Amino acid sequence: MTQEMKPEPTDMPSDPVAALGFTPEALDTIEQLATALYAEGQLESALKLFQGLLVLRPDQADAWSAVGAVLTRMEQYEEALPYLSAALALDPDHTPALVTRAECLLALGQAEAAAQDLDRAISLDPQEQDPAANRARQLVLAMHTFFEEAHREGLDTVEVEETEEEGRGTGDE
Repeated sequence: MTQEMKPEPTDMPSDPVAALGFTPEALDTIEQLATALYAEGQLESALKLFQGLLVLRPDQADAWSAVGAVLTRMEQYEEALPYLSAALALDPDHTPALVTRAECLLALGQAEAAAQDLDRAISLDPQEQDPAANRARQLVLAMHTFFEEAHREGLDTVEVEETEEEGRGTGDE
């Protein structure tokens, strides 16, 4: 009777990228493809590629932020938050993660927490060169406009109401 060999945890490669034979250039190509798919709106495919890159690059804030960004665009805000927070744990100055997390927080009705992330993103870019920080500036302006209009209309609290059409659905579900 032959005894089956089972791999021990120490037999596992410490570097999955090297074990799979990926070069840094190959990973960059995968990232470029994922980014192109994201830009084209092919979110499911982009998500799968970014998640694969995350497995291979767990120490890179960009990898965590990319997964969070796709989930945010898919309107899966609660699912995106842990990825964005992980990116910020690795790099507290990661402006895209700050702004995307703020967008999630706004969508979840957490305006004060969102404002903190937006303020932080803006403070990291005093020269107004970073596109993510400039997006933060636009969001802050939109928030101010929204709350000023609500105040002018005498609303103490702002509620988002479902329109009749949204409530009925399209029947395509």
